[in-house]
Amino acid sequence: MSKGNADGTSQFSSAQVEWEGAPRLDIRYEVVHKPTPAMFEAMTKVTPGLAGGGQDPVVKEIEALGAELTGHEEALFLPTTTNATVLSHMHADLTGKQLILEARSHVWWVEALHVSAMAGAATRPLMGDKFGAMALDDIEAIINETQYGYRVPVGMISLENTHNVAGGTVLTQEYTEKVAEMAHSHGAKLFLDGARVTNAAVAQDIPLKALTEPCDYVAMSLNKGLGAPYGSLLGTSSENMVGIRLLAKRLGMTAVHKSGLFAAAGIIALTQMYEGLADDQRRAHHIATELNKMDGLDVDMETVQTNLFRVNTDALGMTSLELGNRLKEHGLGIHMLAPYAFKIALCFNITDEMVEESLDIFRTVLAEVNDS
Repeated sequence: MSKGNADGTSQFSSAQVEWEGAPRLDIRYEVVHKPTPAMFEAMTKVTPGLAGGGQDPVVKEIEALGAELTGHEEALFLPTTTNATVLSHMHADLTGKQLILEARSHVWWVEALHVSAMAGAATRPLMGDKFGAMALDDIEAIINETQYGYRVPVGMISLENTHNVAGGTVLTQEYTEKVAEMAHSHGAKLFLDGARVTNAAVAQDIPLKALTEPCDYVAMSLNKGLGAPYGSLLGTSSENMVGIRLLAKRLGMTAVHKSGLFAAAGIIALTQMYEGLADDQRRAHHIATELNKMDGLDVDMETVQTNLFRVNTDALGMTSLELGNRLKEHGLGIHMLAPYAFKIALCFNITDEMVEESLDIFRTVLAEVNDS
């Protein structure tokens, strides 16, 4: 296996290129881009209600919209998708139970094992395929596994759609439904880390709820591809929401005063930004195709499915951080995923012209590297 492959064998690099301010061409990560003028305008028109007391009409509006879009009875407006993840796992009562999750997933690698520290889950990482999909037979084997006559119960299965480290890859409606059926037949719950699930739905040209409705809990970001300044939605049943709202109150997650201002921007994100995701994905496929033609870079084009993708630098003989520092000299920012892999993420603020200029910079830098 190459150092840059998303195979779980290489340690993810936390080192990033250091910038003073923002790169002139910033294709690192959606969350470093400013919200749209329409979002700021919507925020200025809001008279904040008493959000902590459930009396802010704009917060109520975005929660109703979130429930409708995800196919759940209720949704909760929260500061972050991490909040939604923590609440889902705490509510599911996972103490003394296994949590099956993909071995390269965000929940396992990035969030300091909050699902164990705060929800008591015994995590059981399972390596999926290059798209981040765990084999159904492997999941079933863990659920039914016995040793010495004992079985450790499985309380939840976690999916990530799109899968960040695999390169923005998607899980299908059919796969999601099969995992949900398997979980429920064994008395377990299904959680969806859907930070970019809107991208997955657009890429497959299906309604959002087709990917979210089968899940008992779904966490959906508003500030990645959709571009809002803040916020996430947690969709679930009305029965679950009773306990979740209590947990959120105890943890201060719903005690954000004037959150109606952010909810107003989130409504713009849900109602005006969705269609533009297809353009982000078109541009991502174009830049991935061109990078894959360049000596020293390798992109698995089968995994280029949404607005972000993974690029390996093994053949270049240069780490992603070294390449990133070369690109920095030309004002171009990329995001390091591993010592020999980086990520590019496109969003509404990246135009066709910016993509072409970025490609020209890559060509210039790679010519210098390959000639040296």
